[in-house]
Amino acid sequence: MTKRQREVFDAIVTYTGKNGYSPSMRELTELVNARAVSTVFGVLERLRRDGFITWEESKPRTMRVLKEAS
Repeated sequence: MTKRQREVFDAIVTYTGKNGYSPSMRELTELVNARAVSTVFGVLERLRRDGFITWEESKPRTMRVLKEAS
């Protein structure tokens, strides 16, 4: 897991723990101080491909952590 992937992953875990639901793409972009939603989306795609997270397409706030990062 890259430093950026870890940063995004940790933001998802922290936000979900505090609020009981996952952050929106825009909120996640702000949480990690990224310049664009597309940047974060690319990181999320890699995290999903590697089996760390998943989400339902076209449904907001459905991100779920599948396994812990080591």
